[in-house]
Amino acid sequence: MQTDQNGQNRQSKLRRRLFGAAAALVFLWMLLLNVLTPYIADDFTFAYAFDTGLRLHSLPQLIKSLAYHYYEWSGRVVVKFFAQSFTMLPKFVFDLCNAAAYLGLGLVIYRLAAGRRRGRYDVLSFFLIEAALWEVSPAFGQTNLWMCGACNYLWASLGLLAFLLPWRYYLQQPFSARPRMAVGMALAGVLAGWLSENGSAGMLVCLVLCIWWLLARRKRVPAWMWSGLGGAVAGFVILIAARGNYNRASFFNDYESVLTRYSVRFFNCLNMLKDHALPLLFFFAAAFALLCFQRRTAGIQALVWPLMLLLGGLAANFAMILSPDYYERSTHAPFTFLTAACAACLAALSGRTLRRGLTCAAACLGIVCGIHALEAGYDIASYSVMYRTRDALLKEEVATLGEDAAGASLVTYAIEPYTHWCAAYGLPDIREYSGDSLGLGRARWYGVASITADETHTYPFPGHMNEAYAAGEAAAEASAQDAP
Repeated sequence: MQTDQNGQNRQSKLRRRLFGAAAALVFLWMLLLNVLTPYIADDFTFAYAFDTGLRLHSLPQLIKSLAYHYYEWSGRVVVKFFAQSFTMLPKFVFDLCNAAAYLGLGLVIYRLAAGRRRGRYDVLSFFLIEAALWEVSPAFGQTNLWMCGACNYLWASLGLLAFLLPWRYYLQQPFSARPRMAVGMALAGVLAGWLSENGSAGMLVCLVLCIWWLLARRKRVPAWMWSGLGGAVAGFVILIAARGNYNRASFFNDYESVLTRYSVRFFNCLNMLKDHALPLLFFFAAAFALLCFQRRTAGIQALVWPLMLLLGGLAANFAMILSPDYYERSTHAPFTFLTAACAACLAALSGRTLRRGLTCAAACLGIVCGIHALEAGYDIASYSVMYRTRDALLKEEVATLGEDAAGASLVTYAIEPYTHWCAAYGLPDIREYSGDSLGLGRARWYGVASITADETHTYPFPGHMNEAYAAGEAAAEASAQDAP
């Protein structure tokens, strides 16, 4: 008996060490990618106060800037607070915090799936969660490495799912709470509801479903749930009611016919799921079907919680019907909810044969993730080298101009990456025209009147193609044909 207990303790320690090693590997990998990622696009703009255009250097100045932003551009003040705050600090501070936020998102999804189980460190589930976050996102670099994008999407998704943890724990096993928890949840709810238009909508669906489930089973709904829901609704209203949202929406061209407008938006949302989230939906369907067969063992609660997360993810996705445009980076919150739903099914499944099958599938998936990690690392590192080379040239030219730099117009080249793991992929770099906010923000950063690009450079990447490389190949081929 003592021998069996010692063996179980050793296995538990081994699992804990493997889990810790996996978490450390994720953190270090993301830290490396963050360090290699420079300021991009809106990062330069966010370094300056929106109301005065002056370089940010204090909290009062930041608050005034955010108030102006809320009134003129967007209601996402909470995430913009982090985005602008990090521009006042050394870049490495953001790199550390962002790598921790990415790891934290994986751990929160894992805890949402496993609940309050103790003594079980499921490396397989954690790996599948991290693999989903790495593989499924159609704009990984924009939402996890780009400073402005990470604060808007990664940090928002982390806050939304973290707010759901007490709800998950209470559904698993009701617990008593002190009155002050109701106050804390109300305040936390305001912040969570204020994070993301579509992500907060998905979270609200989960909150309502949790309360409905308790009421349907004639269970007591604690005060902190009601206050948390009320706070989240209040935060969501503050987010949506911002005048800046309507100012921004007026810039988009849309169909005059109401039927056509919302039909097109609906299919845009549907296509996002079809084009990018089918692996998650297929996995959920298969895992949920297996869970239904194990219902007697798992219990009805094991079926309800994954469904709540699934509906939250679908709600977050189709909430974009109310937006005139659906960028790929806006899929971050919906897809993290779907990932959490899949993980919740996986955590409730049992059986050695099933776990062995999943381990074999995870091994195959690990090969795919490893190949993509090498490609992503090469792309991000190559872009970083080219970017820093260009940055050094621009700074040298500015230093040469001296006092005349403020009125100077610099001409350089743009850089185009290859893969969606690079933060610059799909984002505007230096362009021929520099009169918009992005161009002006970059020019202010370097202390000149304008910076434009007259050509686009890239780097060799066998097996991959981008527009700059394709244009270069076409020009070389045309030149060869014209040669005598």
